[in-house]
Amino acid sequence: MVNPRYIKKWRNALTTKDGKVRYYNFWDGETADEIWFTGFLKSRGILNRHPKARYAFFSTLGDIRLLDVDLKMHLFARHRKRIFFTGENVHHPIFNDYGHNLLDRASIELSLGFDFQDDPRYLRFPIWLLEMFPPQSTIDDLKRICDSISHQHLDAIRNRFCALVSGTSTWLGTESMEMRTRMVQQLNTIAPVDCAGKLLHNTDELKSRFNDNKAEFLKQYRFYICPENASVKGYVTEKVFHAIGSGCIPIYWGANNNPEPDVLNHDVILFWNPDGNNEALLKQISELEDNPTLYRDFFEQPRLKEDAWQVVVNYFNSLEQHLNNLFK
Repeated sequence: MVNPRYIKKWRNALTTKDGKVRYYNFWDGETADEIWFTGFLKSRGILNRHPKARYAFFSTLGDIRLLDVDLKMHLFARHRKRIFFTGENVHHPIFNDYGHNLLDRASIELSLGFDFQDDPRYLRFPIWLLEMFPPQSTIDDLKRICDSISHQHLDAIRNRFCALVSGTSTWLGTESMEMRTRMVQQLNTIAPVDCAGKLLHNTDELKSRFNDNKAEFLKQYRFYICPENASVKGYVTEKVFHAIGSGCIPIYWGANNNPEPDVLNHDVILFWNPDGNNEALLKQISELEDNPTLYRDFFEQPRLKEDAWQVVVNYFNSLEQHLNNLFK
């Protein structure tokens, strides 16, 4: 017998207007038709190629029992394809049920996440791809976006030192918030850091002047504090990409300080050591801040590897292939 409470939650899933794609335990703020994966299924012709198919996407921001409900409600629906996607670090204890990227569930036919796993049902597809590249992007689009991100020129409006935009949620613990606080405290010895989020809040400009447009807000700054919430191999979110996309020099920690080595040029990222001495790093930041020529030379290095666009193209093509393989 299925608990009626979970049936109600299951029925309230985000659903596209045509009823072909449903989302369970996904993030708020978008309709099902606006979510990235819907756009990808449409732009790649997958919805038209497989007209009988119904897609059920599951993520981590809710109760895993909705997957069990879906299986019971569609026990014999062979055209229903269940896909898991995580934008979270599933190795955190709070996501214990998802630690295997749901590959321990036979009902999941495709799993997408940060980890490096050798499984025919799994594809590494980190969340920064969704943040930086529209789902309908062609190969030319992906190359153009990568070129735009990688090759930037210093402009006169970048006249502020450093920013932090961070919340104060403790649902994943307090360690990352404490580390960000220490980073701000040490960087404040060089110049004041503007904190536009709830953590250490000291400026309202993000909302009052930029209408919560973080990308435009960050275009004022030379540096941006953007550590991950945890340091796990492969766990790279949108944070460092938001920094370089907005033209800031990232002050970063995460992914064992080896984030996306086939995509990111590490020479233009400043890596923070949360457990050790950062005197050399602080000295480097101070020198960059005090010497405009030195800063310009550092800033105008390529932000991405030369063939980064090909890596992104491979991600897109691999996702399309995995989605089509669901029907073989």
